Amino acid sequence: MKRQALSSKSKHGGFKTTIGLLLVLSVFFMISSCKKAEPEYLPVSDGFEVISHTELDMQDISDQLMIFPDDPNSFDYHDYFDETTQLTSGILPFPIAHDVVKYTSTDNKGAKIQLTGLLIYPYTFTGKVRGPIVSVNHGTQALKRLAPSKWKKAGWKDWRDFPEVVIADVMASLYGWIIIMPDYQGMGDDIGENHPYCVRERLAAATADMVQVAIKATSNNQHQWVKWNGQTFLYGYSEGGFVTMSAARELEARNVNLNGVVCMDGPYDLSGTMLDVMLRDTVFPVPYFLPMLLVGYNTMYPSAFEYGAMLKDPYKTDIPKYTTGFYDTEVIDSKMPPDKIIKKIFTPAFIDSLKNSNSQAQKIIYGNNSYVNWTPKSKMLLWHCINDDCVPFGNFTVAKKRFTELGLTNVDYVVWPAVTLDPSMGTVHVTVAPRAFYEGSRWIYNHTK
Repeated sequence: MKRQALSSKSKHGGFKTTIGLLLVLSVFFMISSCKKAEPEYLPVSDGFEVISHTELDMQDISDQLMIFPDDPNSFDYHDYFDETTQLTSGILPFPIAHDVVKYTSTDNKGAKIQLTGLLIYPYTFTGKVRGPIVSVNHGTQALKRLAPSKWKKAGWKDWRDFPEVVIADVMASLYGWIIIMPDYQGMGDDIGENHPYCVRERLAAATADMVQVAIKATSNNQHQWVKWNGQTFLYGYSEGGFVTMSAARELEARNVNLNGVVCMDGPYDLSGTMLDVMLRDTVFPVPYFLPMLLVGYNTMYPSAFEYGAMLKDPYKTDIPKYTTGFYDTEVIDSKMPPDKIIKKIFTPAFIDSLKNSNSQAQKIIYGNNSYVNWTPKSKMLLWHCINDDCVPFGNFTVAKKRFTELGLTNVDYVVWPAVTLDPSMGTVHVTVAPRAFYEGSRWIYNHTK
């Protein structure tokens, strides 16, 4: 559905002006409707069980943005908003709705389970909004309560922990896309099991299942407010990039057509680049990565990743105790070596097994690499910042080498130049995230035309 165009604004520094203009137009749009949307009257939408409904306008989105720092020297979430507004030529924003949903997927053992996620969609009162489905797959979160479906219960100070929900809101409002955000196993309402961190098949299943339910729920006039236009995209940064690549291969195996797959700064090469991170003698800025990986792998492969065999004291007790989804990253980090040399938690015997390509542990890690034993059919963007300090650039180079050897012509490779660390963000990996989100969404936008 076409919308009227907004007047143009300056390239940079016009965030407050843009917000004001969008607010006026959004209020006019809402008032002119003469009624209020009530999608909560449809608690089940052909596969999705809607358990909570919230409506947002541009004021709500701007309120979320204001919790993020506005650094004039870095491309931040305010710049993400400004650039997206420019990219969409200033078209009138849609009001949007958040539906917290449940859908059928599988748990860590492969048994059926109801997982939670967030469905974000635009709406109007003059007909259904027709748009693509975009699965926005979130990055690493240590806390179950910071999964996308928990946004509504979060306090204002916690909004900074939901950056992907904020960018999804912008995409739904300005692009008119139908956004889905799976929580994954062990996150959101799935409080009875551990999160299978970087376990390819489990995370792929959770995401692929939500994609297929979303297609069904928004096709053939099933949904009251939106209609799927036949295009499907996957999009993710960090762990979300790993999930995106993993879900793409799963959906291709299910013969689901994908129009684009956006993988940004993900740990695709677990047995090479990321194993080097685990075993290096230098500081790693986010130590909690390793406990999350080990707890996930102990959950899925207990014989090869048994805590007593892997870990020295006190780590063999502390890591499973505090990496449960109920303690934040600061607590987990406090249980790691103070000098942040993370390999110090391992027993010598386990270090030897990780270095042995024939060991069970090494074979399992290799089998979870998202890029191996697969020839992507879908159009893909592989995007990585060259000086990423948490998910090293080697993940990109190894995946690119593999895809190039396969002779693939459907992959766009983007090497983002080094960025300067924004101290308020803590790491280069977090500093560059808003830029990645913008570049990835722009790539999708160009493939929706």
